[in-house]
Amino acid sequence: GACGVVDTGSVLARGIPTVGSRPVALDRALDCGSAGVVCLFVCGHCCGERETPEFCFGRAMDGLRERVGGHRAHFGTKDFECGRSALALHVFGGHPDHFGKGLGDFHLCMVGSARPQDLERAEDYFMWGARAK
Repeated sequence: GACGVVDTGSVLARGIPTVGSRPVALDRALDCGSAGVVCLFVCGHCCGERETPEFCFGRAMDGLRERVGGHRAHFGTKDFECGRSALALHVFGGHPDHFGKGLGDFHLCMVGSARPQDLERAEDYFMWGARAK
C-alpha cells in the first residue's frame, strides 16, 4: 500500500548510491507493512547541497512502519536522544536548522528483502557494495 514516507524513486533516479557499478533500485513489491526489508535513507538536504548525498541502509525485521517509528522517537534533544539514531544525529549535526522536522526531509526507499535469518547479510551486501559509512 501507499505510504507517505516512502519515496517513489525520485532520489534513486540520480543513480546514487550504486552497488558496484549498478545503481540501487527500488523493490516495488514492498510496502510499509512488509517485514524483512532492507531500506535506504537518503538525506534530502544533502541531495540539494552535495554531489553525493549522505545515505545509510537499515533493516526492518517486523515491518518498516515500526522501524521508522523508532527513529522518529529519537528526534529530541532531552538526554541527547538523537545520539541513539544515526538519522537524527546526522540532521542534528549537519542540518540543525531542520532538526524539528524529524524524518520529513529523508527519502526512504525499500531496496530489498530477505528471510529473517538472512536479513543482516542482505543489509551488509548493500552497505558493503555502496561503501556506506
